[in-house]
Amino acid sequence: MPSDNALDFIVVSIQNFFRDFNIRFTPITAIVTTLALLVPLLFLFILARSQQEVHLPAPAGCRRLQLEGTSNLKDQYSKAYSKGSEPSSSKPWTVKALFVYPVKSCAGIEIDKASVVRSGFQYDRQFTLAQYHTGLPDSNGKVKSEWRFITLRSFPRLAKVETQVWVPDPNAPDYDPNGEWVLSEGCLVMRFPFTPDTDFSIEGLKNYGKILAAKLAGQSEPMLEFRVPFNPTKERMQKKQYKSEKMIIWNDQPHALNMDREVSAELLDKLRYTLGVTNPLTLFRIDTTKYREAGGNAPSKQDTELEPIIGMHDAYPIHIMNIASVQDVSSRLPKGYKPLNVLRYRANVYLTGPPAFDEDDWKRAQIGNGNYHISCRTTRCKLPNVDPETAIADRNEPGTTMRKYRIIDAGSKSACLGMQVTPLAEGEIKIGDQIQVQERGEHFFIE
Repeated sequence: MPSDNALDFIVVSIQNFFRDFNIRFTPITAIVTTLALLVPLLFLFILARSQQEVHLPAPAGCRRLQLEGTSNLKDQYSKAYSKGSEPSSSKPWTVKALFVYPVKSCAGIEIDKASVVRSGFQYDRQFTLAQYHTGLPDSNGKVKSEWRFITLRSFPRLAKVETQVWVPDPNAPDYDPNGEWVLSEGCLVMRFPFTPDTDFSIEGLKNYGKILAAKLAGQSEPMLEFRVPFNPTKERMQKKQYKSEKMIIWNDQPHALNMDREVSAELLDKLRYTLGVTNPLTLFRIDTTKYREAGGNAPSKQDTELEPIIGMHDAYPIHIMNIASVQDVSSRLPKGYKPLNVLRYRANVYLTGPPAFDEDDWKRAQIGNGNYHISCRTTRCKLPNVDPETAIADRNEPGTTMRKYRIIDAGSKSACLGMQVTPLAEGEIKIGDQIQVQERGEHFFIE
């Protein structure tokens, strides 16, 4: 209900309106004027309520993979993390936050513990969006068309695409071992902003209601969503006639699963419009029988219990980032720039404790009870220039600042920040795990 002060304000405003236009103020004219003001507002409110976003029902037999409570990065800008020190029993180096990114370049999911598997964190970078690229005719008049992955580097609006992973939970009241989503190891939900066209038609007014409903819910735009099986069974793939197609991701051309059989063409077109992609768009999943090889600096098969493999990662299974290092870069930005959100660097593991850039020469480390090969430094492109909160790419920063003092690897002409990591065995990493560096040495980036 409106407060007394609000009602007083409305009454005074109406009285002033009558005075300014020299209209005689009577109870009848006051009621008529008030209704004239309130009816359109009431209509807009009802319209917005009627067009509120309707979520898909929770996948049967599953629970949502997420961090319970507030983010562990809520105090990431604290100066307490900027200096670092040598590890000690009273000040150990620890895991501050953990993230998985189910779809390459889309928004991540914060978690409190992660299962470490051959390809890195379970559920991490198993999908990517790709566009169908058609080249120019060659000398024989033939045109080459191919699927190519897309990233934040070229399509900053990917930062606004939200992801959820729902995983089978035997404790769920509707759990069925033969359920649709349980058999598929859960499902992936993708949500993206889409502002529909408005006009004075019935459909246009409904669209206006959707926009208003989103604003009232604190969203910048209405959201659309779809879901796909996280790891579809062979029976499902055969029934829906999945296609295994070659897709280009950097220098690799793996055959991956085209998920367009699970998503309507209309939704994919709307997602394409949201992202600013001009070519046909689809979602690919790594074929679990055809994982890609990890980068050239990964340990050999003889040096690890696991064969180093990756899904839709750039080159290595896990990415770690020292918060002190991000704060150092942030402190050197030109005047007027806000502090850097560490999520710009899309790491899986965020650490606190080490001094800035101490990680540059790590070679092997123990995190919790697991051992990890620190394979190489992370070379940075323009991706960190995209603000994950706004999905806006800055033309220069932080790339320009990093290039001034972070081109440190003889194997690369790019600035470096963060480390690429290969697990030496399966295990688990959780919040608060301690980090112990077991070996240090030089790195040489291999393209």
